[in-house]
Amino acid sequence: MKSRVSFWNFFWVVIGLAVVFHIAGGWYFSSELIQDGFVPEPEPITPAQGSYELAEVTYRTPLGEMDAWYLPADGPTWVIHIHGLGDTPAEAEPLFAPLQDAGYPQLSITYRNDDGQPIDPSGYYQYGATEWEDVAGAVDYAVANGAQSVVLSGFSTGSAHAMSFLSRQPQEIVSGVLLDAPNVDFGRTVDYAASQRDLPILPLPVPATVSATAKFITSLRIGINWKVLDYISDADETIRQPVLIHHGTEDLTVPLDVSLDLEATNPDLIHLITVEGAGHIESYDVDHQGYVDSAVAFLAELG
Repeated sequence: MKSRVSFWNFFWVVIGLAVVFHIAGGWYFSSELIQDGFVPEPEPITPAQGSYELAEVTYRTPLGEMDAWYLPADGPTWVIHIHGLGDTPAEAEPLFAPLQDAGYPQLSITYRNDDGQPIDPSGYYQYGATEWEDVAGAVDYAVANGAQSVVLSGFSTGSAHAMSFLSRQPQEIVSGVLLDAPNVDFGRTVDYAASQRDLPILPLPVPATVSATAKFITSLRIGINWKVLDYISDADETIRQPVLIHHGTEDLTVPLDVSLDLEATNPDLIHLITVEGAGHIESYDVDHQGYVDSAVAFLAELG
């Protein structure tokens, strides 16, 4: 009888320690997640310089006017570039000259929480949950200035903004989508980052259960709905136009599996190009000619 009582005492002590460990670890990593993943820390936007024609313009959104770079060309299809988290419109610069030479007008946009732009009412990045409204404003600007169709070009988290727009707006105007290392399931991106980290003090990897606890606490603290930030689960309904994805095999930020799963939702429309040895948003750096050629060919096939 005594040994049985001792066993249960030990059992409940272990359970209690596990609960305390997960709450403490979850709160710690939640604080880091909020600071690193949701608190805006935008890069300064510097003037673009290159062998292309560019003008600074503004477009209207529900939060007010936002800045964009317009690259003129004669074609009826505009490409709207949406940069990744904390980056700037210059992230799309590798495509500026090639697409302009190929006849595609381009709009490389800022959006809420960028340097010098309106702040989201929440004060945080929302991974497409609200930024889609800024994409809608950019599409409206393109149409008002002569676009007969648009192609959305998303980099990392900019891909989430594009996918969020596609799930909420009439899509007839969108003829295609370009994605680079698409961060279209931020919950999985968080888990992927946690899997590469060790616990404080202890030389052990962060358990998946602690990552899950951190995400749960984050949702309580700042109102994040992780399911809303998963744009793969309904991609079979959202994607109704051709999609070209570039993703590096050595991406340590957004797991390659995200792009593989996205492609699997509709392989007839979605084509993934994996770039061997490329890290996050480094496909152009590793194979710049192949990157540009595949993007231009994709746009040409859209007609």
